[in-house]
Amino acid sequence: MVFCRHCERDFSFGDVSYCPTCGKPRQDFSAVISPPPQTHSKKPENTLAISMLAGAIAFNGVGHLYVGKITKGIKLLIVGWILAALTILFPPLGIIYFVFWIWQAYDAYRISKRRNENRAKKGNNVFW
Repeated sequence: MVFCRHCERDFSFGDVSYCPTCGKPRQDFSAVISPPPQTHSKKPENTLAISMLAGAIAFNGVGHLYVGKITKGIKLLIVGWILAALTILFPPLGIIYFVFWIWQAYDAYRISKRRNENRAKKGNNVFW
């Protein structure tokens, strides 16, 4: 059953583009254009804090997930878990884990800062 929004009549022809009663065009939901999703800026300071805190408990890459770099964030998470496990087995590798932890936090901070600068230059809300 199809309902005409103009004359408020029901009719059973689902594939017609005009109402058989009033002759006005049928409005489909597919013709309605929705606005693009809004993406908000991520504060670099928040990104850095999230990366540092999550990395401290062996969840490296969470800052990248926060700014939208999903694949890189998951890869860093896996590498962080491997390094944390190796550090437990061989404590001298803790230095490598520490450097990795600091680097991933800085990298997430840098990505967030660069995205905000590019967004400000372009003047739009594109989240690349």
